Amino acid sequence: MCSFVRIHRLLFLLFLCLLSACSSAPKRVMLVSDVTNAAYSQLDEANKRIIEGNYVRAYNLLTGAYKRALSVDNAGLLCKISLSGVVLKISNPSLPEGNPDAEEEDDGFPSGSFLDLPVESIMSQAEKFARRSDSSERAFLESLCLVYEVRMLLESERVSSGAGGVSNPSSYLSKLDSVKKTVSKEPYYYAHLWRTQGDVFMASGRYLDAQKSFAEAAKIHTKERYLVEIGLDWYCIARSYSMAGRKSDALLAIQTALKYDRDAENSTGIAADYKAYAKILLKGTPSEEDKKLAEELAAWSEKILEARM
Repeated sequence: MCSFVRIHRLLFLLFLCLLSACSSAPKRVMLVSDVTNAAYSQLDEANKRIIEGNYVRAYNLLTGAYKRALSVDNAGLLCKISLSGVVLKISNPSLPEGNPDAEEEDDGFPSGSFLDLPVESIMSQAEKFARRSDSSERAFLESLCLVYEVRMLLESERVSSGAGGVSNPSSYLSKLDSVKKTVSKEPYYYAHLWRTQGDVFMASGRYLDAQKSFAEAAKIHTKERYLVEIGLDWYCIARSYSMAGRKSDALLAIQTALKYDRDAENSTGIAADYKAYAKILLKGTPSEEDKKLAEELAAWSEKILEARM
């Protein structure tokens, strides 16, 4: 009888343990984000490759990210990918266009990508995705589209004018000001807004205002550790100082750009920095020493480009 009671108690305790284990088991996940996370990772790397001038790699990454985002119907992510596509098309106008059915391209770009569309169509696509996105992010994405639209229109106007100027910079600046508060919620895109504003100021001859805007972008990128972006910010700062006639400030800025581009192992950026360094040295009335150094730096820039992996 005693033995039976012990067995009964043992079974009861075992039942309690099993019940406790079942109650403490983790609940099933109600949100899966594996594909979305992979697409965001590709988007992030693509943005870096655009800065580095590796357009073939950026094209491939954005194409892959777009397909992933499309497969899970993520309109917000599709909007951001499309906006990076706008920047890629602006950065490299020689990208293939209007040939989505070709099996293979001689220039290294695959076929069948949303990037085969004209830049205006990609911009329009981004705006549609913004309107289709969740209500929680719609205002942000629509504001972001306005920033990239300014970028696209600014570049188009500079190319068509030939002189690099713009006819109505105040309209661009007004648009950017109207969305600053909304875009500020995401540092990467907020910094892009400041850089775009700097480019508007540069195109309108307001070089010191441009320097302040580029400095704001650099501040954000540095705080958020977007290493490859910081070098470009300081390159822009150097250019604005140079155009304003502040040679010594421009030289310090381009040396800072070199520091960050080296840290990022951005070969294209380093080469561009050395080329700009040489041009700045020749500003005004350069000494013979400056002329010699400028020649050496320009030659070194070419060697770096030749040695790119």
